[in-house]
Amino acid sequence: MDFISNSSEQQEEMLKAIGVASIEELFSAIPEAIRLAKRSEEDGLSELEGMRLMESIASQNSYYQFDSYLGAGAYAHHVPALVAAICSKSEFLTSYTPYQPEASQGMLQVIFEFQTAICALTGMDVSNASLYDGASACAEAVLMSLRINKSRNKILVAKSVHPHYKEVIQQYAGNNIVEVPYTSDNSIDHDAFNQLLIADTALFLLQSPNVFGLVEEAKKLFSLAHEKGVITILCANPLSYGLFASAAEVGADIAVGDCQPFGLPLNFGGPYAGYLACKKEFMRQLPGRIVGETKDAEGKRGYVLTLQAREQHIRREKATSNVCTNQALAALASLVAILWYGKKGVAELALTNYQRAAYLRQQLSAIPGVKAQGNNGYFNEFVLAFDKPIEDTINYFKSKGILPGFPLKEWYPSHKNSLLVCVTELKTKAQLDHYVEVSKSYAKHF
Repeated sequence: MDFISNSSEQQEEMLKAIGVASIEELFSAIPEAIRLAKRSEEDGLSELEGMRLMESIASQNSYYQFDSYLGAGAYAHHVPALVAAICSKSEFLTSYTPYQPEASQGMLQVIFEFQTAICALTGMDVSNASLYDGASACAEAVLMSLRINKSRNKILVAKSVHPHYKEVIQQYAGNNIVEVPYTSDNSIDHDAFNQLLIADTALFLLQSPNVFGLVEEAKKLFSLAHEKGVITILCANPLSYGLFASAAEVGADIAVGDCQPFGLPLNFGGPYAGYLACKKEFMRQLPGRIVGETKDAEGKRGYVLTLQAREQHIRREKATSNVCTNQALAALASLVAILWYGKKGVAELALTNYQRAAYLRQQLSAIPGVKAQGNNGYFNEFVLAFDKPIEDTINYFKSKGILPGFPLKEWYPSHKNSLLVCVTELKTKAQLDHYVEVSKSYAKHF
């Protein structure tokens, strides 16, 4: 109430109406230990002072002082200027989540076109209007699969799925998750996978390219899973579909992932947009909403929310899904980027990412004492190890103005001296060669 310009008489009148003697009593249910102390009588900062304070805080962020090779789920790509130009239009920027079928035709068409783009990339029959991010898309796909295979309850998840995604899946699905281990080359252990395909397995979630950047033999794995009646889910960087087989081509029943590589800057973690698409026969189990194309009484093309599980708003745990929103603005940004590149451009962009990562990996492999894991099956990123403690490696590279990669031991203790090195189209040959020269210099200290 302190933040509303009400007179003391108005405040007293409102307190009396709700049967509370004072503002302090109004907040008495909040423990004293977590309440903010009463604010001072100072009038705060002026606009100029506030701007200078924020600039001083922002200047402490050192990320942009380095040549970064960080990836691990969030990737620095070129965002075409067209993306901001379109997304900043007021009709998109200020639009509310479209709940009603009679929502704006413009926004509904945007969502419809987004769904179409996702289907084109994945090869799936139908897509929803987007989810919060890749992690929530994975979790919703797991719940969806459990509804389809309702007589089974075991969940197989590759250990090489992004750890953050697995944490969200666990939060959604509980303790029936079994991890499929990976081998020394970071690919899924096929023998272990065969042994874990037991009778009550409902689904199998595979990430490819996996968290290490390796493209898995998804088609072979999914074929084995289907023989046992297991629903298959492929989580993939959507850009990889420009170069490698689509989700449909490898036999996935459901395709999920994060749209961040298309049109969404890093933004220190978001907001991003998750995609979820599936075969036609599973369409009624899709969470969230789907926009469909129809015709009005005059035969004109129109768009409408269709197959939206309205009970999700009121039935709670009994609902098909409790997801009752979508990332419309972030999805629009990804859509604009996809359309800007086009079918040919997406393929060229994917190839560029692959080639530049492969070039760096090949150059590093020739340095004694440097182990660059990988072969032709890596996309965007690969595992790099030095025969020195990871902390020393990172500090040395930082002294040369480089963030050399993500330290994998934070997620996988067995990779204690390994980095996950990410290369996108933003890296020039000169930058990659500089990374190689710094690596050679560092290797001499062994």
